Amino acid sequence: MTNLSANTQAILMLVSPLIAGGSTERKLLLTHREYTNLVKTLQQIDSQPADLIDREKISDILNTLEKHQFDQERLSRLLGRGMQLGLALEHWQQRSIQVISRADDMYPQRLKKTLQYLAPALLYVCGDIALLQKGGLAVVGSRHVDADLLEYTRNVGEIAASADCTIVSGGAKGIDQAAMQGATAAGGRVIGVIANNLETAVMRNRSDLLQGRLLLCSPFDPAVRFEVWRAMDRNKLIYALSDIALVVESDVEKGGTWQGAVEQIQKLKVVPVYTRTSGPDSRGLAALRRLGAHSWPEFDDIEDLRRFIHDIRKRDKNPDLPLFSQQTTPAIDSSGIVVDSAYTEASIKSPEQPNTLTIGESATSPESYGPPTPLPVSQEESRLAPRQEQSWGDQLFAHVEEIILQLLDELGPLKLEEIATYLKTTKGHRGQTAQWLKRMLDAGKIEKLPKSRYQGTESNQMSFSRPLTESDTSSIAPVTKQ
Repeated sequence: MTNLSANTQAILMLVSPLIAGGSTERKLLLTHREYTNLVKTLQQIDSQPADLIDREKISDILNTLEKHQFDQERLSRLLGRGMQLGLALEHWQQRSIQVISRADDMYPQRLKKTLQYLAPALLYVCGDIALLQKGGLAVVGSRHVDADLLEYTRNVGEIAASADCTIVSGGAKGIDQAAMQGATAAGGRVIGVIANNLETAVMRNRSDLLQGRLLLCSPFDPAVRFEVWRAMDRNKLIYALSDIALVVESDVEKGGTWQGAVEQIQKLKVVPVYTRTSGPDSRGLAALRRLGAHSWPEFDDIEDLRRFIHDIRKRDKNPDLPLFSQQTTPAIDSSGIVVDSAYTEASIKSPEQPNTLTIGESATSPESYGPPTPLPVSQEESRLAPRQEQSWGDQLFAHVEEIILQLLDELGPLKLEEIATYLKTTKGHRGQTAQWLKRMLDAGKIEKLPKSRYQGTESNQMSFSRPLTESDTSSIAPVTKQ
């Protein structure tokens, strides 16, 4: 992990639960609206978040913020989580997860341009961050669709990959994963915007991440559990990271796909929204077209798709041409945040922070102040590679764990005997499979259901590679006694 800027360190302590470093009461954290108002107030007093962990400035700034109706005690408690932040950063580094904030140059400018203050304060990323700047085709749709629509969506992903167009989607079962599977199978690039448990997604997709075909990102803590509102909230990022969007299937007036598409068509208008026009009729897609969505041309020719996307990008950049997408956001969002035309958290450009707190120090303990200590950086060429200190048994377990999780995602709850059959462990060594399952239970990766069946605890999320086949499980040799 690259060294974090002082701004990002401060922002993490203000808004992130830092689950890997301990536990923080959710009510203590600043909401997006509260954080946005804090940033605007800091700008008014010629300050930035980094000043909140500067030993020479913090006292005066907290006193000033209290005059602007900010709770000084609450801010002090948040900024005192230096040790928790240090533990979380070390945990994320071991999993190749980087953190960037709106104050960083690496933060995707297209999010700032289109979403402005609605852009998330933080992004947790695994993969080539530069991919976030390149745009692509967003493909979204329902979780529960028939096999024909899944095949259609995989074909869309393959064609996009052949046209050198990145697929952007949400990683959910059904349409999202089919598009991502089609693109990766064809050697294309994929951005997965994850609503929960980014850590698990990273673990399950090591191969594509290592090969540079996949980037995973999330605006939420990498260990956070699934909640419906998070899945809804990340929809705007899927669109904003794209140049154009295709809705393959949707319910009518319900569900995340519907709500995300309607938000784009009627409110945010970040990208042009298209709907599938071939295949079975869809009441949801017809309703979206009545609201203003376009009809997808259904490209068979790769060059046609390439030219189509190029023309849309050209229109977006040329103010004299009619725009498909209006690169603006409403002046006031639904939660009352005033959106300005331009902003930056780092209102004062300062390459050095000589008085910034070290990771692990408290912003409210004067004796802990001191010069900054650089964050540890990995000595490996790729941190996704197996760590050298792992035993052979641990490396085997990591591989088997990934296969078991994908089996449970693909096939649903399974009994121990069924899992052992897929892994091809011999009948005399089923105890090894039971030990693997116990380790996964203890780690919270799976749960045990009635009738001795097992299922993944994050069943809404799986690998984005092609669907599991018999040849995948046959590569695992039967386990024998040591």
